[in-house]
Amino acid sequence: MVTPTSKLAILNVRVTHKLRTKFHAKASKYSNASDVLRELVEAFVEDRLTIQAPVTRKESMYVNRNAN
Repeated sequence: MVTPTSKLAILNVRVTHKLRTKFHAKASKYSNASDVLRELVEAFVEDRLTIQAPVTRKESMYVNRNAN
């Protein structure tokens, strides 16, 4: 469990109001938005979460890992 004193950094992301509203609604079923975001970041860093490129590419951040 993360203690309040061990939280030393803030992570921000910009999204549309519509996406934020949908995320908060869905996150509230599990805990709250902050807890869900924290778990997503931890899972990504620990390789428990895999990002798949969407069918319609939105940004250039999606890189085919086989090409690297």
